[in-house]
Amino acid sequence: MWLKKYKFTILFLIVCAIFTVIIYFKARINASYFVFLPGYRSGVSIEQIDNEELKSFFKIIQKFNDGSQFVVVLHHPDGFFSPQVLSRAVELQERLSNLSYMKNVLSVINYSFRKPYFDGSTLDAAILEDPEASSFISKDGKYLLLYCTLSVNCDEDKALQEIDKILSDFRDLKAMPFGQLIINKHLFGEIMRQVFVYPAIIFLVILFIFYLQTRSLKASFVSLLIPVFANVIVYGVVSLLGVELNTMSVMCVSFLIIIGSAYGLHFYNGVVRFKDRVRKEMLTPIFFSMFTTSVGFLSFLFVEITAFRHLGLMVSSGLALVFVILFSSGYELLRSEKPIKRGTLLLRLKSESLGRIMLVFSIVLVTMTFLFIPRIEVGMDQAAYFSKSSAIGQALAILTEKFSYREPVYVMVEKQSIFTMKDSQQIAKLVEDLRRIDGVSSVQFPMAYPIPSLVLMSRLQPAIHHFVADGRTIRIAVNLTEEGYRKAGEMKDRLREVLEEYPEYTFTVASAAFVVDQINSRIVASQVQSLTMSLLFIFGSVLFAFRNVLLSLLIVVPVVLTALSNFFFMGLLGLKLDVATSIVASILVGLVVDYSIHLAHDMRRTKDVFLSIENISMPVLANGLGLIGGFLVLVFSRLALFRDVSLLLILGIGFGVAFTLFSQPILIKSFAEVRVKEEKM
Repeated sequence: MWLKKYKFTILFLIVCAIFTVIIYFKARINASYFVFLPGYRSGVSIEQIDNEELKSFFKIIQKFNDGSQFVVVLHHPDGFFSPQVLSRAVELQERLSNLSYMKNVLSVINYSFRKPYFDGSTLDAAILEDPEASSFISKDGKYLLLYCTLSVNCDEDKALQEIDKILSDFRDLKAMPFGQLIINKHLFGEIMRQVFVYPAIIFLVILFIFYLQTRSLKASFVSLLIPVFANVIVYGVVSLLGVELNTMSVMCVSFLIIIGSAYGLHFYNGVVRFKDRVRKEMLTPIFFSMFTTSVGFLSFLFVEITAFRHLGLMVSSGLALVFVILFSSGYELLRSEKPIKRGTLLLRLKSESLGRIMLVFSIVLVTMTFLFIPRIEVGMDQAAYFSKSSAIGQALAILTEKFSYREPVYVMVEKQSIFTMKDSQQIAKLVEDLRRIDGVSSVQFPMAYPIPSLVLMSRLQPAIHHFVADGRTIRIAVNLTEEGYRKAGEMKDRLREVLEEYPEYTFTVASAAFVVDQINSRIVASQVQSLTMSLLFIFGSVLFAFRNVLLSLLIVVPVVLTALSNFFFMGLLGLKLDVATSIVASILVGLVVDYSIHLAHDMRRTKDVFLSIENISMPVLANGLGLIGGFLVLVFSRLALFRDVSLLLILGIGFGVAFTLFSQPILIKSFAEVRVKEEKM
């Protein structure tokens, strides 16, 4: 008997069990920022992405047979002119160099300066006067950099484990690694927390909030269990298709639990009000809530960044699954639930004065928004996602403050014939020209020997081979300042202007900074595209549902105001418009319209906007608190990436709920209630 009674629930449990196994064996994670590049596709190696910046990047890597690169920041209060401290740095460099995964380690100890500063045991203080040394040792002599390059195609995870083990033996030098490889490692850890840790906490927080509203543990639990089912199925399908999870798409887990659980709460409210007629009465409002929210996420399909598209498809398909499971399995589990009146929170909201205050506040907010928008900084910076107190944050602070260093630009110089002594003079002049560019902190190329000599030395010395590939190819490292990194596009133009003065050579210029700049250049366009499409689709959906232009316009008023408030809060809090925060406005559009849809749908029955507010206030407020409570968990994430998104969503949802409950009834009463009563909606 119970098999028949709970047939859909049993079916979904079996399906979820199968997909759990698939996830375990098939799921893959990619923490690299390359996933935000147009042209990126899961399952395709980075080298195969059709992108000119990446092609230049990998052309240099392949020519010099490099693996991943990073720097190790060393610090000691006694300074590295102390023989004891310097000997520890030498020991560390030797141990790193001896690793089978390590191609070379470059520092003051083995770099070929114009004059020797390291005699095997001591370091000459005159090194501080040498401009070439500024990228290796700080002006006070207390900070030292080791430039590390891994072997090509090595196991980077194992390499990092061994490197961390070695660095832990040199705590007296406060060794801190920094670079894209290190950032990816920390991002990977945060992605794992996004999949397993934060969703579990979000589940418990929302369960508590829902229980306070319903006093039904079963209804609260089922409302959350259904999006968990949907999550497993979505991630199972994604894993089966070979699609990688990234720092963007991983948010799908939390989004589905936070957003999808609200549908279960609305469904339970329908069970209380309509009993056996719940599916008939709640089908339309919950469907349109799901549909309009999905539209907000589906608007990402019009963005050329693949990571956006993956997130949009995963969340929208997950919400559709929540709807299907809710009206099948959810009905089986909740249809016999009895209303528990004692101790529940029932709201009767009718404060026109508060509504008018909210309207005035909204007008002021919109005005301020247009003043704030020009001040919002645009750009992604993965290192800035980490707090200043984190290891990444501390290393970045030292690099920028002590070395004016942020990211290297590699200039590969090629010549059709063998480099000669005359070329050595030209390259020396080129190095000086590059050093004088505004935004360049230092330039690395060993000028102590002529290039023909360097070619011979490179066969025996890995430190020289870092700069010399063969007799026709050399590499110059141009280190950018923090300002230069932020204006990477301009820096590229300045570099090319200098390089054009040397037509006898062929240049390839590449940097991770240029790749990030290319991503940043598309952020504003992505924001405009996704927001415009979500607003158009949602208005069209609302108009189709209610067949009333005026009412449809009034329904989307909170939506538009909430989208604008997002930029107001960004400007107020000094947050950047980056690949993460650029998705917030479209998500808010899809979330906030749900409240207006429930209000308009209830008005079909009551013909009285304030009576409808009394009917929907509890589920709307509970939904808003559930969303806010869920996203509040992410505010405690270690990454600013997730903190910024969750903070903006919290503020936007709070504004949207308040406007819908207090101000929207005044607008509807003033402009549309008479027509609502007359028309059959």
